[in-house]
Amino acid sequence: MTFSLSIFLYLYIAFLVMWFFLSLSAIYHMFKFGFKNLITFLSTFIFIIISIFLLASSYYYISEIDWKTQISLFEGIFSRTLEF
Repeated sequence: MTFSLSIFLYLYIAFLVMWFFLSLSAIYHMFKFGFKNLITFLSTFIFIIISIFLLASSYYYISEIDWKTQISLFEGIFSRTLEF
């Protein structure tokens, strides 16, 4: 079985889209229900900064990968003979 490594990139992009919408929902709820003191403001700011850092570092590592590489799994597994 041979498949392209780009399948993992598409799965990662789907994860990022889901993560983006859930993060927007979390930030909205932080602003709506908890933006009454400094701690809520700081936690929202730290959440956004850590998210940006994680996205930038993942882009740095992902941009170096050749996504056209083919991966072979279970190739020739049943063609081997047992020798005693």
